[in-house]
Amino acid sequence: MKKLLSLAMIIATGTLFAQLANPLPTPKANCLNCSVTQVGPALGARGAAINTSNVGQTGHMNDASVVQTGVGNLSSIDQDGQNQGFAGGLANEATVYQQGRKNESDIKQHGDNNTGFVNQVGFKNYAQQDVGVGWAENNRAYAYQTGRKNTSIQKQRFDNNTAIVAQAGRRNFAHQDQSTGTDGAPGSIAGILQVGNDNKAKQTQTGSFNVDGIAQFGNGNMASSTQAGNGGLNISGILQSGDDNKACVDQKAAGGINLSLVGQFGMENSASVIQDAQGSGNASFIGQFGYKNKACVEQTGL
Repeated sequence: MKKLLSLAMIIATGTLFAQLANPLPTPKANCLNCSVTQVGPALGARGAAINTSNVGQTGHMNDASVVQTGVGNLSSIDQDGQNQGFAGGLANEATVYQQGRKNESDIKQHGDNNTGFVNQVGFKNYAQQDVGVGWAENNRAYAYQTGRKNTSIQKQRFDNNTAIVAQAGRRNFAHQDQSTGTDGAPGSIAGILQVGNDNKAKQTQTGSFNVDGIAQFGNGNMASSTQAGNGGLNISGILQSGDDNKACVDQKAAGGINLSLVGQFGMENSASVIQDAQGSGNASFIGQFGYKNKACVEQTGL
């Protein structure tokens, strides 16, 4: 009997050690594989043979100002709207200043009380602001570019959004897409700062109460942020200093709060954050220092 008990204890102990040595598999966070696709006119198609300005205004108290210094700069402004009882928009404001060669600016404001500002200094920079389809109100879009061949694309739909892009360097690309989705709803705030060469950043915001900031210092960095605010609050910040870093953030807030901060310092680091707040809250903080670090975070707050 003692031999049987000893044998049973040996078997049980061996089984326990086997389980400890080979634990059950644990789930891993999903990693976003985001990308930023550059859009806009080809470099060879930017600018004009001589400085050219086209302004079209329909409505009341719209204001457009264009100053171009250099050779072959091209500016286009279209202001219109459908909110009022009269034809056209009301009190839209657009300002363009271009210095250098073959810079191109395209501003469309369809609605009321929208403000667009473009400042370009350099060679073959391109800035586009596409605001509304007739009913947009109180949107603000600002683009500052210095250097060569930088591209800024800003799109705003519905009301009360603010978008800011500042670029210094060469071949940087920034894309902002904002839509509140309903008339008169609170909007979102998006900002992109790029200093260096060949950096890419995209921000997509739908709904209300989204706040997003991306800052890139270096070369070849890529950042993508997607936020959907549906009764909650999304806050995202991405800072990249170095070369070829990649950051992807996806936040959805339905009654809760998401906070994501990503800092990358070095080369070829990768960070991914997925957060879905449904009445509760999520907070994620990622700091990467060095070379080829990888971090993935996936959180759901119920």
